Amino acid sequence: MSNSTDNQFFDLHITGVGYVNRIRKITPKRGDAFWACDISALNGPANDVEYRRFDCRVSGAEAEKLVKKFAATVADRKEKGANEPKILIGFKLGDLYPDLFTRTRGDRAGETAVSLKARLLFVNWAKVDGDKVYEAPRRDETASTPTSAQAGETASQGTDAPAQPVVSGSVGAAEAVI
Repeated sequence: MSNSTDNQFFDLHITGVGYVNRIRKITPKRGDAFWACDISALNGPANDVEYRRFDCRVSGAEAEKLVKKFAATVADRKEKGANEPKILIGFKLGDLYPDLFTRTRGDRAGETAVSLKARLLFVNWAKVDGDKVYEAPRRDETASTPTSAQAGETASQGTDAPAQPVVSGSVGAAEAVI
């Protein structure tokens, strides 16, 4: 047995394409401020799209930079009296959980409803009003293969287990539909 202190996790990630809405900075009474947004994810056939709404806490560092830029773009458009921009992104979400709440306004006030909450981990690409404004740099897959020193180290330890494959999600196929 080894005395490994590494924690292992089973990650459930959601990748997709969706529109960013309701960008806001949350300042809780306790804890640090954070950015949040809603993502209306596209689901189903391209000629009959349905939307799934996710209320997201922005967690990834690069995603946070982008969301801040999106917020500035929305504020700039509102200041000029123009329509809000349509911000479409390829995304990766994690830590999905349902949150039950009671509606307080409208015709359905008093009804119980559910909100899907998640963390926005990564943005693959972004389009504002159809113009691509961001594309994440490609991950260098050669960096994930063991170096010759690491390979020799593994061989000297007598492990015959194959290296774990690198798994990376891509929404390139979904992007082509848009």
